Amino acid sequence: MYHPGKVIEVVRPSDAPSSDTSVQATLRMWDENILTLLVAPKLAAKIKSGQTVLVDYRPDPAIRTPVPSHVIVKILEGKKAETIWGAYREMYDKQRRAQAANAAQSYIG
Repeated sequence: MYHPGKVIEVVRPSDAPSSDTSVQATLRMWDENILTLLVAPKLAAKIKSGQTVLVDYRPDPAIRTPVPSHVIVKILEGKKAETIWGAYREMYDKQRRAQAANAAQSYIG
């Protein structure tokens, strides 16, 4: 399973004192969560603010308890990025509207 997110900011080892050479990115996910996640090493030099990316949510095979990997594995561009982001956001917006409609109903007996 993968989830799309939009890059808010990229943090490279040159940006702050660092214990390693890994790169992280802070993302706004399709469901409005904000997460800072590891960028796969092959994408570290290519990722930048404003891009739409895919995050690997598959269980990490190195961990016994099923915990998502949470690694940025793809950078989406152009029409493909817009289509995928739009589909997730449309679904999320429908869910929010349905929740709001249900919350607005009140019954007086």
